[in-house]
Amino acid sequence: MRNRILLFILFCCGLLAGCKQTKPGNEHGKPGQTLTVSIEPLRYVTERIAGDAFNVVTFVPKGNSPEMYEPTPEQMASLGKSTAFFSVGALGFERTWMERLRQNAPEVTFVRTSEGITTLAGHHHGSTENATDPHVWTSPRNMAVIAQNICAALCRLDTAHARMFRQNLQATLAEIQDVNDSIQKLLSSPHKEAFLIYHPALTYFAHDYGLTQIAIETDGKEPSPSKIVQLINRCKAQNVRVIFVQQEFDRKNAELIAKETSTRIVAINPLAYDWKEEMLRIAQTLNEQCKKNH
Repeated sequence: MRNRILLFILFCCGLLAGCKQTKPGNEHGKPGQTLTVSIEPLRYVTERIAGDAFNVVTFVPKGNSPEMYEPTPEQMASLGKSTAFFSVGALGFERTWMERLRQNAPEVTFVRTSEGITTLAGHHHGSTENATDPHVWTSPRNMAVIAQNICAALCRLDTAHARMFRQNLQATLAEIQDVNDSIQKLLSSPHKEAFLIYHPALTYFAHDYGLTQIAIETDGKEPSPSKIVQLINRCKAQNVRVIFVQQEFDRKNAELIAKETSTRIVAINPLAYDWKEEMLRIAQTLNEQCKKNH
């Protein structure tokens, strides 16, 4: 009987010891420090550099537009538990909410990951025609700058793991370079393609690879009937064969133009977590268009 009691006590002690290996609320067994990033592409690159040193969570939920997103009270409260908040820097919700987020979480370090990137003009919600396009991560060249900014911030936040962060950065930069090389091969045709897109999220992608982005939406507004006619005529004149649409936006105008121009609609997600896969898929789609046109 005594032996059975002793074995039971030892068994319970083993269970308790096992439970202590993972901190509450941390199913991956990582340290309790958390980094918050504004959108999923930032989580993609931050996780690669941070490794096991931090948990990384995304502020704007999947399926929501970061142009007009409004944080919930629960998000405002939980942000204060993060070590840092990594933003792109010019997204609609960032411009509207950043100062309030700072005031609400004064202990959190805020990092603008797009520092050093040359911005381009675009047409966006609540903007003027020549406002800065915030979708800088759609360019591999810019994503490399973002990765370097994230690494520098992590080295300041956690000096003990600085060597690991720098090693992870080099691996991440190599991956980003591979993506860039693959896209250049796919889009190497001397015939530079034009594509139609509902929300102009690929300005930097188009700029890097010599493409023409034609936007259905401008300044966050639906196109007028006359603008739709202009877009139809332009698609025909420039041999546009693909219309990119994002899940956050209405498809009816894209479907109307597609019907009038015999153009294929392709759903894309520039906000997807798997940044590499999404960039290559967009390039492959344009490669297929180029083969059909020439």
